[in-house]
Amino acid sequence: MALDGLRGVAAVAVVLYHSADRFSAKGLLPEAYLAVDFFFILSGLVVAYAYEDRLKAGNTLDYLVRRAQRLYPMIAMGAILGASFYATYPDERDEVSLWSVAQLSCLAIFSLPRLQENLFPSSHSIAPLNIPSWSLFFELFVSALYGAVAKFLTTSRLAAVIVAAFALECAGVYQFRGADFGSHIQAFVWGFPRVIFPFFAGVLINRLVSPADSRGISLLPSMLVIALVVTFSNPLAAHDRARALEDLIAIAVVYPMIIVFAMRLRLHGWESSLFTRLGDLSFPIYLVHFPCLLWLDKIARRSGIVPAEHPYFWISMELVLSSALAVGVSTLYDVPLRTWLSERQKRLNRRG
Repeated sequence: MALDGLRGVAAVAVVLYHSADRFSAKGLLPEAYLAVDFFFILSGLVVAYAYEDRLKAGNTLDYLVRRAQRLYPMIAMGAILGASFYATYPDERDEVSLWSVAQLSCLAIFSLPRLQENLFPSSHSIAPLNIPSWSLFFELFVSALYGAVAKFLTTSRLAAVIVAAFALECAGVYQFRGADFGSHIQAFVWGFPRVIFPFFAGVLINRLVSPADSRGISLLPSMLVIALVVTFSNPLAAHDRARALEDLIAIAVVYPMIIVFAMRLRLHGWESSLFTRLGDLSFPIYLVHFPCLLWLDKIARRSGIVPAEHPYFWISMELVLSSALAVGVSTLYDVPLRTWLSERQKRLNRRG
């Protein structure tokens, strides 16, 4: 499915975004934080496609268990990898005690936000051990919210939720001069409209658009990839207000259009294989790349290859290493564990 490949492209964009920030290549995908908003729309679409009928039948508990089985293994792995860095080699600029690392690890493994500044004074992130995982708290929150209300969510009520959440997101985008909010303690509450609007927009897309209805659309998958990457590149915005408007257009207009077109594409041959592999890589690389980046930054500082002078060398290294780590973790840990949990759940259901 084309959506799998686009999800993988967005995840790789996040890796490049964080790598560029760490290794002083500021012009590389400066708005790839919007990948999170793209993920939220995709989550709403995919979750509604897979579970809406069952949720309307009252199978909420089974849905919540399945979502936890899907997300928590990799969340826990990302937390452990991040904690291992700070526990074994605390950064000289970010003095953090082992006790703080232990407390933060407990929060991170369960994807709970850190809201106390004193646990990690030099970081304002709600997920300082593995910064990209901040969005998983909101992902779990909105998944649970959807499970609770899906049975009562008529299309008119769904539209009302989307309009209200969009109004709040517009206020957040105006205040922060862009859509990059919700990940820091000071802007934590703004993360709720940031996830609710795109997630439920994805739910609405699932109700209105049938993947089986191609209607003769003929697009190259690469065109959708380019359209997505352009939104991460900020080619037009010259100042904060222009960037804020561009972010809103991307989230509310461009991403839904890309997703609708992608739903109607039929991939064949090598394109299908490539997009499937990108989709398989997306979630693991999203959650393991930042701990990998921390270790690579340590190596870079001690090497003779200065990051500021050779940023793209280190960015390439990060992409290769985090991809390899993601494949290894997925193959040896995530997939086997989720398979075991799924089989165990099936046995429990049969006994019940």
